Amino acid sequence: MNVGIDIVENNRLKNKSKDFIDLVLTTKEQEEYKKRDDYYLYGRFAAKEAIMKVLPNTKELNFLDIEILTNSDGSPYVSNYPCIKISISHEKNYSVAIALKTE
Repeated sequence: MNVGIDIVENNRLKNKSKDFIDLVLTTKEQEEYKKRDDYYLYGRFAAKEAIMKVLPNTKELNFLDIEILTNSDGSPYVSNYPCIKISISHEKNYSVAIALKTE
């Protein structure tokens, strides 16, 4: 079992360009992001950083290799890595995510 965690100072990602968003969020994630606020981006960024800490060969991965979608109950899940469970939390100035690889 591997664990990864990441924290983001939200102001660092505030007002990021469309190019940055295209580098971080997949097409499906961008569709969800349009319906949400900027905390969605902050949390997904932190979660992807945490996930990269538990996956092998992370030097070969980029943010678009990881897709985090939302279940009907509102909880996030990693659509293309079902062996990874995540939790994302927000506070006014920070977003934090933890990733747990179960296999």
